[in-house]
Amino acid sequence: MAMNNIYHMMQDSAYKRYTKVPINLVGGLRVDPTDTRLQIGWILHTDETDFDFATKKRMRFVYENEVIEIYSESEDKLFRKLNSGLFRAGLLKEFFETDEIVNSPNFVDDSEISRIVEIRSLTEFQAAVAKFDALATLERIKQQLIDQGKSVKKVQLLENRIKEVSDVVD
Repeated sequence: MAMNNIYHMMQDSAYKRYTKVPINLVGGLRVDPTDTRLQIGWILHTDETDFDFATKKRMRFVYENEVIEIYSESEDKLFRKLNSGLFRAGLLKEFFETDEIVNSPNFVDDSEISRIVEIRSLTEFQAAVAKFDALATLERIKQQLIDQGKSVKKVQLLENRIKEVSDVVD
């Protein structure tokens, strides 16, 4: 069991579980469930050997590395407060069992962002950004749209998608 989930002996199951959205490393703080005055650092990551960068697909999901367990309502409230920036940025989300088999469409390189920004049809552009649910990825696309002086309608479509995703995160 990874250091993220060392308190599993406290009770039979976790109150809530959270996972990272991007494939890269995400870290933050949690409280010790046995003494909420103590803050403990945590890190979630995907090993490079478990991810195929060419196809942008996860080859293997390792629960211990990619999920953090929270054991009580009070610990959950403190966890969300201590890591509020990660939730707002879309880097952390609640984990459900079905998440294990989901690929990672949010992991995109700069060339893919450029390809999306260059889509001419608003319908195709909207369909392309609808695939993403990470605020960080959507913000990267938005910034590139603005930097390249692209259509205001595209920026508005993207802002609408960001709002949709933000409403789910909140």
